[in-house]
Amino acid sequence: MNSNRLYFIDIIRAFAILMMLQGHFINTLLADSYKDLNTIPYSVWNYFRGITAPTFFTISGLIFTYLLLKAKEKGEDKLRMRKGIVRGFFLIGIGYLLRIPFLSWFSGYFNSSFLVIDVLQCIGLSLIILVVIYYLCAKRIVLFSIILLALGFLIFISEPLYRAISLDSLPALLNNYVSKDNGSIFTITPWFGYIAFGAYIATLFHLSLIHI
Repeated sequence: MNSNRLYFIDIIRAFAILMMLQGHFINTLLADSYKDLNTIPYSVWNYFRGITAPTFFTISGLIFTYLLLKAKEKGEDKLRMRKGIVRGFFLIGIGYLLRIPFLSWFSGYFNSSFLVIDVLQCIGLSLIILVVIYYLCAKRIVLFSIILLALGFLIFISEPLYRAISLDSLPALLNNYVSKDNGSIFTITPWFGYIAFGAYIATLFHLSLIHI
């Protein structure tokens, strides 16, 4: 039975997930006395842990966009776009759900800590943004690719301009996506930049396969 599955994508996805898991587990379980950057083993591990999140975001953009472009070849991109929107909102919902302090709520104590943005909300919103950009590009892959590359560079080049941004006039639900003042771990910038670069790589890969 012939399969069109690209195993290297599965390998990269598995690598990103395993790196994310081991990074969290080791950081949580390792005693502070062993967390010495002057030791080679820990400093090497710490470096790779540092690039885990960027790798995870980049791979997420690459995989989603590649599957979207493959669906376009079959005339099924509208279905893939709908799935992307649904999956994006699903990830956002799960991200909030995991942070809800049910025990505190049952005891009558309410706060807005569950509105803090984490990796799931950031990836979910990024997928929605990718679908919107693809739709606005009228499904033209070259234009889509150029915009992704430009957005990626713009987000990272302009990082000093939004590094300490805080839009207090916005509700916390929205402000947490752009500011870390309330404890957000991941904000849409610069992390969407990694998603954009991953999506750009996917367009290059797709276009190269077309011309082979």
